[in-house]
Amino acid sequence: MKPILYTFPISHFSEKARFGLDLANFSYELKPLVPGQHVQTLKPLVKDTYVPVLDDRGNIIQGSKAILDLVEEKAFGNKATDAEILWEDRIDTEIGKSLQTILYFYILDYPNIVGKLFLLEPKTKSDEVPPPEHFELIALSLKRRYKINPKSVDAVKEGFRSTVYEIQDIYKKQKYFNGNNFGRIDLTVASLLGAFAEPKECPAYPWFDSVEMPMQYLEYRNGLGLEFLFERIREFYKEFRIQSK
Repeated sequence: MKPILYTFPISHFSEKARFGLDLANFSYELKPLVPGQHVQTLKPLVKDTYVPVLDDRGNIIQGSKAILDLVEEKAFGNKATDAEILWEDRIDTEIGKSLQTILYFYILDYPNIVGKLFLLEPKTKSDEVPPPEHFELIALSLKRRYKINPKSVDAVKEGFRSTVYEIQDIYKKQKYFNGNNFGRIDLTVASLLGAFAEPKECPAYPWFDSVEMPMQYLEYRNGLGLEFLFERIREFYKEFRIQSK
């Protein structure tokens, strides 16, 4: 029996785990879940029901960082340095978690967009999809979990902006974060910013391509001045995401 990876289709932390597993040629069965409905599936396995979760024949590993720990030597040829792990923690927080807050801040006022993004299979732009069942309850839960209010979102945006500018400056000097080869930080940056950079090789791309994102979201993303970083991420996906499922 293959290990099972539980994910959300559009989750960037799920993509971080998938990218690492695929790069390491780790054989697994992908089990995408619908947000909200996922609780029933994950509750018997983990205390806090967030994805990704890898069930490796009864050995439960939760979180993209822990899953990446399992395969990093096969994926990258060596273990990350202490300095790289500190950077990964910062990127997970200031980019990964921040983008969860930012994305939901912009889309929770558009139930039909959320409905499309929460599907297990992507639709097309012309398809009409209703809001998720119990959308009001889901929206309230997300606002509480990610502390979505104007004051909190402004603080999150500031931390996000500072980190992505610093990372972009590093990539302007060298192709890879460590200066030598595609590594754990490159994968983390690419997967967590995939929703912004929109590489077509990213498994979540068809979902984001199926919706018209709110104009305020697009203005925010396009106004950040991160096209150089986005292009580097697209390069990483073209070169290294060949195992994409």
